[in-house]
Amino acid sequence: MIATIITIHLFFATVYLVIKEPEIVFKNKRVILDYARVSLAVLGLLIASGIASLTTIKSAMMPQMNIVPWQILIIFFGSAYICSSLDASGVLKVIAYKFTKSAGTGKKLFFSLVLLAGVMTVFTSNDIVTLTLTPIIVYISQYAGINPLPYLISVFFASNTWSMFFYIGNPTNVIVAQAYSLNFSNYAKLMFFPTLAAILTSVIGFYAKYKKILSDKISVHFEETKEVIKDKRYAFLSSGIFVIFFLVIATGDLYGLQLWKSILIFSGIYILLNLSFSDVMSERDEVVVEFKNFDYNLTFVVDTIRRVPWKMLPMVVTFFVFVHIFTTFGVTRYVGTLFNFPNELIGTVATAFITAFAANVMVNQPMTIFFAQALYQKPLNYAMSLVLGSNIGGNITLIGALAGVMWSRILAYYGIEMNNKKFIKETFFTACLTLLSSSFVTYVIHRFL
Repeated sequence: MIATIITIHLFFATVYLVIKEPEIVFKNKRVILDYARVSLAVLGLLIASGIASLTTIKSAMMPQMNIVPWQILIIFFGSAYICSSLDASGVLKVIAYKFTKSAGTGKKLFFSLVLLAGVMTVFTSNDIVTLTLTPIIVYISQYAGINPLPYLISVFFASNTWSMFFYIGNPTNVIVAQAYSLNFSNYAKLMFFPTLAAILTSVIGFYAKYKKILSDKISVHFEETKEVIKDKRYAFLSSGIFVIFFLVIATGDLYGLQLWKSILIFSGIYILLNLSFSDVMSERDEVVVEFKNFDYNLTFVVDTIRRVPWKMLPMVVTFFVFVHIFTTFGVTRYVGTLFNFPNELIGTVATAFITAFAANVMVNQPMTIFFAQALYQKPLNYAMSLVLGSNIGGNITLIGALAGVMWSRILAYYGIEMNNKKFIKETFFTACLTLLSSSFVTYVIHRFL
C-alpha cells in the first residue's frame, strides 16, 4: 500500500513538472528541469526506493495488450528522422510554394490543407502526417506573409481526428482493436460515423474561430529554387524514397508488413543516403573525418540526427514504467471497477472525456494500454469511447500525444513558440465539442445499429 501511494504521488509530481518545466539555480547557473531531466530523476527515485528496478523498466517495454512499447518508440523516432531528412532536401519548401500559389485565398488554403492532412492520415499515420506537413505550413506562412497559427492548429487537429477511420491511423487504435478482438473491417464500421462527426465538428469549429483572420488573397514571395535545393540529386533521391516509403506504410497492412518494420528499414535507407551526400550537403565544418589526404564532412548527417527530439525518450519510457507498476499493484483493475454508469449514454460520453483528459496526464499510448486493461470486460461502446479519447485527447494539451511534443519541438526549430497555455487556448473548446458530438454518435451507433 505504501509503495502504491508513493508511486501515485511520484506520478502526479512527474506530470506537474513535465508541464511546468521549472528553473532552479545551481552554482549560479539557471538549469531548466525539462521533461527529460525530470523523467530521468523520477526513474532514479523509483529504482532507489525499490519500487522499480532495471527489470521493471525492461518489462514495461515488452508486449502489453498486443502492443509493444519499444516498437512505438521506433515508430516515433524513426518517422521523425525520415521527415527531418526529407525537409533537409528543400523539397518541402518547393511543395509549399506551389501549394500556396495555387490556393489563392486563405480560406481555400485552410480547407485544402485540412483535407490534405485528413486524406494522408487515413492511409498512413497521424504522426507521420504531422511531421511532414508542419514544415510545409511554416514555409507557406513565410512565403505568403500570413499568420501560420490557424493552419498549424487545424492541420494538427485534423491528423488526430481523421486518424480514427482505420486502426492504422494511430497506434492507440491498434491497442483497442486488439484488446477487443476487432478486425480491420469491424473496427472501420464501428468508427466511421463517430469519426465523421468529429471531422465535421472540428472543421466547423476552427473555421468559425479563424475565418476573420484568414487572408482574402495570398501573394507569394519565393527564393530561387537553386537556393532552396542545394543538391538536385539528393532532393530527387530523398523525395523518391519518401514516396516509396509512403506507399509501403499505406499498403503494409495488406501484406502483413508492420509499421515499425517499415519505418526501421527506411530510417536505415535515409541514414545511408545522408552519409553518402553529407560532404555535399554540409554547410559548415563541425564534424569532419580525416584520413591521410582524405577528409569527409559528416556535419549534415549529424545535424539530421540532432533534429530528432531525443529528449522525449526518457519521458515516454517513464510513463510506460508507471503504467506497468500500476498494473502490477492492481490500480488498473481498481479503476475498471469505477466505470459503472447509470445508463449507456452517460457511460459512453463520460468514458470519452475521462480517457481524453487522462491522455493529457499520462500520454495517449500508455493511457490507452492502461484503460484497455481496465475496461476489457466492458461493452463495445467503451472501446469506441477509448478510441475517441486516445485520438481527440491529443488535441487538448501538448503532452496528450507524443506527436504534440514532437510538433512543438519542430515549431521551436523554425522559431515558432508553442507552449501548453497557447495550445490549450486555441484547441480546448473545439476539442470538447468534438468529443461531445462524436461520443453521442458512438452511443447511437452502439444502441441502434
